[in-house]
Amino acid sequence: MVVWVKKADGEAVRLTDRWNNTVYVSADSRSSLDYLTKRSDVQSFIASSEYVMKREHVFDHQERQVLKLLLKNANQAEKLAKTIEVCTGPEEYRIYNADLLPGQVYFIEKDLFPLAKVRAVKDGDVIEWGLLDSNMATDYTLPPLREANLKVEVEASRAIPSFADAIKRIELRTSNRVVEIAEGTEQGKLLDLVRKIGELDPDLLFIERGDDFTTHYLAERAYVNGISDRLLLGRDPVPLRRLTKRGTSYWAYNRVLHTPTSHQIYGRINLDAENFFVYSECGLNGLFEVVRLCRMPIHKGSRASIGKCLSSMQAYIAFKDNLLIPWKPTRAEVPKTGRTLLLGDRGGFIYEPKVGVHDQVGELDFTSLFPFIMKKYNISAETVLCRCCPDSIHKVPDVGYNLCEKRKGVIPRSLEPILYKRIAYKRLNKQTEDARLAKVYRSRVEALKGILVCSFGYLSYRNAKFGLIDCHISVCAFARQILLQTVRIAERRGFEVVHGIVDSLWVTKPRAKREDFEALRDEIKREMDFPVSFDGIYKWIAFLPSRMHEDVPVLNRYFGIFQNGSMKIRGIEARRRDTIKLVSDCQTEILELLANAENVAGVRKLLPEALAIFRAYIELIWSGKVSISDVVIINGLSRNADEYKSNLAHVSAVRQLAEEGLALMAGQSVSYLVTNYRSKVQELRVRPTELLDESVTYDKNHYCELLIRGVASLLEPFGLGRKDLLNELGMRTS
Repeated sequence: MVVWVKKADGEAVRLTDRWNNTVYVSADSRSSLDYLTKRSDVQSFIASSEYVMKREHVFDHQERQVLKLLLKNANQAEKLAKTIEVCTGPEEYRIYNADLLPGQVYFIEKDLFPLAKVRAVKDGDVIEWGLLDSNMATDYTLPPLREANLKVEVEASRAIPSFADAIKRIELRTSNRVVEIAEGTEQGKLLDLVRKIGELDPDLLFIERGDDFTTHYLAERAYVNGISDRLLLGRDPVPLRRLTKRGTSYWAYNRVLHTPTSHQIYGRINLDAENFFVYSECGLNGLFEVVRLCRMPIHKGSRASIGKCLSSMQAYIAFKDNLLIPWKPTRAEVPKTGRTLLLGDRGGFIYEPKVGVHDQVGELDFTSLFPFIMKKYNISAETVLCRCCPDSIHKVPDVGYNLCEKRKGVIPRSLEPILYKRIAYKRLNKQTEDARLAKVYRSRVEALKGILVCSFGYLSYRNAKFGLIDCHISVCAFARQILLQTVRIAERRGFEVVHGIVDSLWVTKPRAKREDFEALRDEIKREMDFPVSFDGIYKWIAFLPSRMHEDVPVLNRYFGIFQNGSMKIRGIEARRRDTIKLVSDCQTEILELLANAENVAGVRKLLPEALAIFRAYIELIWSGKVSISDVVIINGLSRNADEYKSNLAHVSAVRQLAEEGLALMAGQSVSYLVTNYRSKVQELRVRPTELLDESVTYDKNHYCELLIRGVASLLEPFGLGRKDLLNELGMRTS
């Protein structure tokens, strides 16, 4: 293993440690395992083998003998696993620890984590590590890291740059220096880039459009110029190579996602803010917190899904328990009767919102309710319906599942540090008066929140190592019981429930003051024994109906203004990623106006001013002076470019890009301008942003319609719907 260590003076030191990655194999007979080690196709992967004692399954109490295979090449664990799998069929051999990242395994085995303060002593060909840090620390110091930004401009022969186009200009930018490479041959520019990066010697290299285009483009241009072996951007002499696979599309979090293939730049960290969740949402402070806590290599951690970060936490717990991690989880759902399925296979409890606008509504939220349920009730694959505690005191509501009382599960133990640190950072954020520190704490809070939000859904994910659908059922059952009991407490105190959804409650009471809501919160916290926050009192709040059916409420579509002037919006256009900026800006401006009203009656008095804002935006559209960036539409793709059969607007844009050589994949996004929405010719109907020029104009009628729809969402609860807005405009858009 190659390890880079940063000294206090900023020097980067390269160390190597003799270490082997491992794969574990189990079988029903020792002779089957002995036979495996003698196979030539297996021997080609392994340096040595031995028998060790491990807990094979998460629900096992006893250890058993398994075969430990030490790999020659740490990156070939899954290749070895696939070789073993087809030896005599997957039913013969059970394979473990095969899909963990080598760097992740190294961190776990050595009890280290990225960016940890350490004492490293080189003793021959091994490193003796002394950890001088804790990933549970909240006040830690990061090493001095140098940053540089890399941008490459292409001499494009067509509207869309391609790998066949030559390099026009390269820019390297640090906090105090800008390096421009624009002269000479293309080969010379590439070699200049290598030299300049070596001189600047950054630890973090931010590459504009790195994973999507730039690193692949640089590798291709180096190949064309015959200098592939000399394109060395890292500290290690490993060149940037052409990769055959450019990305992967997959279904997760209820939508299609796309992960572009990334280049690892050895000895530096390659970051691409456009393509990784933790960094783009929470900044470097959030990213560093997650990789430290989850023991994920920074390059992989910056691009990993939240589920992978959570799995890494669980892998560390499993390693401490001498427990193997299945390569392919095989434990099936526990068989159920029809009655159990009917009672248990439900989500959280929901009180449908009372459609319309309401004065003086208070909002109470359980903090990280589902993770706290998992922790409090010890919910994990090995603890739900465990064999050792059939008569346990704690039973799952509705379905009556017993929960283990003798040991704590992998899942609650992996959630404990995340819950602890998030609460600690929230407390520190409230206590500090340092604006810089407050920003750091908020970034860490949001990063950890992402893992907690994911933790519940991951229970029933098909590839989760320690999840089970029965765990998912158990958490939902407890959540339903908790919300029902919470409602009873509120009603006992004279509050009316206006809306409730899983872990949040909106309540109102005539003449109730802030202390009444706080007293309710304290009683709920005391009786339910879960952390509860009181978000505040809304001066007014509007719960919106379905667009299709006006009498049907929508659970998560509302907007309101708190007494302190802050607003909360969910489900309306200004909150959606596919909303054009013009509509979002108009909604925000109207909401900021309405925020001045103290109640619903006050809002209605401000409606003429809201209509004036609306008319001003309509006039702006008709003037033709709207910035193109304010009306560009962005849609995520659920299919690859060549798989679409429909003629929707965004499909027209996708097809135009494909004709220009840019074939988008499922999970990527397409941005375009509507030029003539009613046209049946795709080139006339829309234009992708990559193909825009000064001659292109937008469809004024279409964008007026989008604006009318967005403003109607806001004003309809106050009596001004789409028809009223059309009447307000007269014949202009009729």
